[in-house]
Amino acid sequence: MTECSLNEDLPLMSNVDDILVCHYNFNLKCDFEKKTFTCFALLFLKPISSNDKIDCCKAEQHFNYAGKDSSDLGFVLILDCHKILVKEITELKISDDQLKSMMFSPLPLVEEEQLSFAVTDWSLKIWKNTETCKFCFPKVIRILYETIPSCPSVLWVKDQNKNPTVFTFGAFINNRALFPCQEPPVAMATWEAVVTVTDSNVVLMSGDEEPHISCDGKYVQFYYYTKKVLPLSTLCLAIGTWEEYLIPVENKNVPKCRILACSNLLDKAIQEFSEYIPRCLSASQKLLGPYPFSRFDFLIVPPSFSSLGMASPNLVFLSQSLLSGDRSFCCRVSHEVTHGWFGLSIGALDWTEEWLSEGFATFMEDILHTTTTQMTCNDSKNYMELKALIRKKILVDEIENTQEDLQILRASHGENSTHMVDGINATILKNGQNPMNAFIQVHYIKGYFLLKYLSELVELNNFLNFLKVYVLKYEGQLVTSKEFISFFLNSFPSVGTSLSVENIYENWLHNSGITSEISDFKPSLENQLYLEVLKETEKWKRFNSAFLKKGSKRKKPCLDHFSVLTSDQTILLLENLLDVKQLHVCTLRALDDVFPFRNCNAEVLHRWLELVVKHNYKCQFNALKDFLIHHLAMGVYLYGELIYSGDKKLKEIASECYSNVKDDIEPNFQHTLEQMFCESKED
Repeated sequence: MTECSLNEDLPLMSNVDDILVCHYNFNLKCDFEKKTFTCFALLFLKPISSNDKIDCCKAEQHFNYAGKDSSDLGFVLILDCHKILVKEITELKISDDQLKSMMFSPLPLVEEEQLSFAVTDWSLKIWKNTETCKFCFPKVIRILYETIPSCPSVLWVKDQNKNPTVFTFGAFINNRALFPCQEPPVAMATWEAVVTVTDSNVVLMSGDEEPHISCDGKYVQFYYYTKKVLPLSTLCLAIGTWEEYLIPVENKNVPKCRILACSNLLDKAIQEFSEYIPRCLSASQKLLGPYPFSRFDFLIVPPSFSSLGMASPNLVFLSQSLLSGDRSFCCRVSHEVTHGWFGLSIGALDWTEEWLSEGFATFMEDILHTTTTQMTCNDSKNYMELKALIRKKILVDEIENTQEDLQILRASHGENSTHMVDGINATILKNGQNPMNAFIQVHYIKGYFLLKYLSELVELNNFLNFLKVYVLKYEGQLVTSKEFISFFLNSFPSVGTSLSVENIYENWLHNSGITSEISDFKPSLENQLYLEVLKETEKWKRFNSAFLKKGSKRKKPCLDHFSVLTSDQTILLLENLLDVKQLHVCTLRALDDVFPFRNCNAEVLHRWLELVVKHNYKCQFNALKDFLIHHLAMGVYLYGELIYSGDKKLKEIASECYSNVKDDIEPNFQHTLEQMFCESKED
């Protein structure tokens, strides 16, 4: 097999079919001046047994290195690793009796023996100089290493107070540039970590309990651990000068909750979320059962974070863009809370089946939000229909502007693709390094509509009861699309007479584009929220047409007949107006008078600025610049609109704003924007 040249696909290198890491012990020292971590990691290893009879020390290996065949090296442990400076690897000589006692305990002094290793672009290969097999391979190894300043698993940036911070951010390579590990989802493990920082910093991690904190001169050590067996991609870390607020919780069944942020944002975050979060958690447990984790920290991350939210066990990152001041963006908290079950407690066995977490979280987001805010049944139905229509419009637009293979929910069709990478027969994750994968919402929205379709087949309450049973059955496991769909069809036999796994694969999971169920969706004509938007849309169109008529008088228009709408209604109105070919400057000015967009949430403001860009509304260019700099979680699409507009001034705005944020933004965001600038030059 020839070597694979990786571009947009991501290799998973670990030989997890031979040996698994069952526990990690990390010791990380943070240096903000150098922007590095000095580290050692203990890995506790367990070989995978097979039913085949093998000669223990003559097991066949499928690895060649430096021209040697497998018999020269014996067994080679292969870890996922990227851009890490490995200094030394040793075996800890321990007995079987010592093995378990060393986990979650102070390390005893034991004899160590040097191991041989080789670092390649995507892997760390480790072997003994004496011939051995996986069953004779060391049970515990220690890896001494250092991260590099440009480590692509973490961001070293300034927070909103201009203080240094560092955090993991869900990079397309996950955590393998922070520590050598086994990245495939099946390689789940427990872990513990000591993180050393200067005494002004706070360390947040996704451990089970609050940390044990100890001081040593000017340094502070934070000790976290988890005894839950989870993929290492779920380990999350943030270090900064955070301040905290403990949320009062009346319901004893709700886990302890904190809001953390830099000092000048904490009060805004408390005002926005402190009442909503405990109510949301309480409502979620009624819908899905006990929350899977013991505590809940919500961190407002630095402005360079290019997502609205990211959930990890016990720790959620929230974008500053959610601090709208009117709590209209709290629904996003519902989305992240739902990930506690879908994505964390129940994970996808195949990472290309991302819809199993994001589609579920998007589907449950509306239901959890309407339950949390105690909407009536009718109001809830109207709200969810309106949100569905907005998502449909987003999806249709994305489908038109997204490469075909990124539109498919089950891109791998359940089959592992393998190629030779760095001398290893590696599993290839399709589009795993494609930066656009991080910004599109196809997996979220198509997955949402599939679940909506299934729920309508059996009625929503029956489907919610089914999800509660599904959570109970598969908690702590990795699942596939086939398992979920089969479980659904077995739970509702009457549906199975007209629907099959193959039908759903064909119509929903294996094809690009959208299904007829999505394209045909419309809110009911009894939906007052929707009807109000239709009515206001027609008013604004007539208002605009009057100004576009030649010879129309330019007297100051009366705006009293326009209605003020909810945030979601305003989004839909602006979506409708984006379809209008030409909006007069007086119409744009009137829109800003009726809906003072500078005070609206970031999602509404985003739609307004799309109109500003489309119609070159110059008096709002400062607001456009401010948005591009301070709302990186939502700005990629707008950058694209500016860069590809063909307008010199708009492109200059994009270039100016990018220059201001370039040094702090995530690598995939940076790569995407630079690719856009490059393509626009070619055009």
